[in-house]
Amino acid sequence: SYSIAVLFKPMNRVTTASSPKTLLDLAREAGVSVRADCGGVGVCGKCVVKVLSVDGKVSSPTQKELELLGQGRVAEGFRLACQTLVFEGSVEVFIPSESLVQRYRSADVGLEKPVPLNPSTVSLWIRVPAPSLGDVRPDLDRVVDELKSRGIYVDPQLTPLDIVRVLPRICRDSGWSLDVVVREGVILDVRPHENGFRLLGAAVDIGTSRIVLHLVDLGSGETLAVESMPNPQAVYGADIISRLTYASKSDENLRKLSKIAVNAVNSLIDRACKRLGIPKDWVYEIVAVGNTVMHHLFAGIDVKYLGLAPYTPALGSPLTLRARDLGLDVNSNAVVYLPPVIAGFVGSDALADAVALDVDECREPCMLIDIGTNTEIVLNTGKKIFTGSTPAGPAFEGATMTFGMRASEGAIDQVFIYFDRDAGDYNVRYSVVGNTKPAGICGSGYIDVVANLYRLGLINRRGKFLRTVKSSRLVFEGVAGFIVAKAGETAIGRDIVVNEKDIDSLMLAKAAVASGISMLLRVAGLNADDIAKVYVAGSFGSYINIENAIAIGLLPRIPIDRYVFAGNASVVGAKAMLKSRAMKEKALRLSRSIEYVELAAHPEYKKVFLESLPLPPLPQEYSNHEDS
Repeated sequence: SYSIAVLFKPMNRVTTASSPKTLLDLAREAGVSVRADCGGVGVCGKCVVKVLSVDGKVSSPTQKELELLGQGRVAEGFRLACQTLVFEGSVEVFIPSESLVQRYRSADVGLEKPVPLNPSTVSLWIRVPAPSLGDVRPDLDRVVDELKSRGIYVDPQLTPLDIVRVLPRICRDSGWSLDVVVREGVILDVRPHENGFRLLGAAVDIGTSRIVLHLVDLGSGETLAVESMPNPQAVYGADIISRLTYASKSDENLRKLSKIAVNAVNSLIDRACKRLGIPKDWVYEIVAVGNTVMHHLFAGIDVKYLGLAPYTPALGSPLTLRARDLGLDVNSNAVVYLPPVIAGFVGSDALADAVALDVDECREPCMLIDIGTNTEIVLNTGKKIFTGSTPAGPAFEGATMTFGMRASEGAIDQVFIYFDRDAGDYNVRYSVVGNTKPAGICGSGYIDVVANLYRLGLINRRGKFLRTVKSSRLVFEGVAGFIVAKAGETAIGRDIVVNEKDIDSLMLAKAAVASGISMLLRVAGLNADDIAKVYVAGSFGSYINIENAIAIGLLPRIPIDRYVFAGNASVVGAKAMLKSRAMKEKALRLSRSIEYVELAAHPEYKKVFLESLPLPPLPQEYSNHEDS
């Protein structure tokens, strides 16, 4: 019997419990995705809810809530879901839209390259001679011999039992006219020949914040559908370390995170197949990539030791699994191929990036930067390939910012600040995802704000506001800040402000990426100027203003025409491996030849990180207030 009942509004979902639980846990159980960017430890302040009524007992506001929300908002009934325990009785809670995990736009596609079609999984239409008294070969042997005459060799001993069981009936019912699906010498299916049958495969990028799937016709190489969703594991933490910690606590937690990822892929496959009106059992191969933590969680592999020095993965080689063993709802004999991971924090997603962009073929030094919660960097000197990763943290996703949000509807994603001579004050122009009223700012918007404030001389190299500047947009009560959008024009009825704490968060994140780039160049004996091409990949990297990213020191100051936006290169690389055995082999070769560098363990790393913290000196045209 239960003693707790909570009604979540405006979605009107009810959940019950028999023992005390936090509102965050109860919301998760009700299927309400409340933001918990810090994993529910009470530091991000994103799980704000309003308690409408209590007929029973809930915990008193904590010190963390008073600090993050302020006395006034707490008095109005606002609470942090992760800090509010329900002990007994019924509670009614309203969840504001900014506290929900929202579908946000991202690069679901990337820089495509033509890949000659040569998939591991193929389908052949064969006509098999029927048995006679003069030819009494077994049914399976007939199929194997017919394939052999077409240059396809299979090992009959590896044929799945469920195929052998129904083979006699299928052969005779179809008049010995069969579609046979074969992968690497193994028969995956024997079905009566039908003209409309299409052999399908799926390429999946399991990102920390987003999962993207491309459904591919393996007969033609054509991409039939693209589907994506926010990674639903985010309710257990916005960054991989939070999820790794959660999964390490028990086998049950590990299974839970694994199941969430598998269910997400199932729902994307389901959506794609429904949209096309084709059966899911036509999907015979899935190539899935992700960072090492996502890779292990997807396959249900113990992640505990990825979080402990020296951060070793369970395996580095590729893994071929049966889809049904993972719980994937596709053909019962379908295969899942997980390409190699390189190290604890450089996964198969970075490898897929490198495959998609032919990083191994650069004649002159080239670099690939996949910017995200965990940023991976690959550098080809022209002779040798190095890789390393750096934990940028979730600042670029807006997680640690006062008004931070992902690039979902209502997020300010581009900002331009200028001095309006007529008004005698600073003015702001911005664009909002979905062309609605702004509710917050996403990572690309924060980069624009900081770069603009710096160029205009409103902040110094340490990101601190200059008290000498006069503007109605500058606020100096509490933490100094700059009003980007005034209360009257926002969806939340409050000023949207970027303050010094937000700037500090952004500077820490950009220093992590910048120092990673510097360290890798140092290890390779190169300078930034030596790089002929820089590929910027990842969904976050697709929306940033390169000039502003250079101005704050996130990216090296080299000519802008050397930068190439690659979009979601990971899913493109996964798709290349799905369509071509040669690409799988290329990935395997690359994974063995790339030299992994543990950047944070390098003796000079701390020094380089500290040097990367301040904003870089401004170029000549702004130099009048460079060090003010």
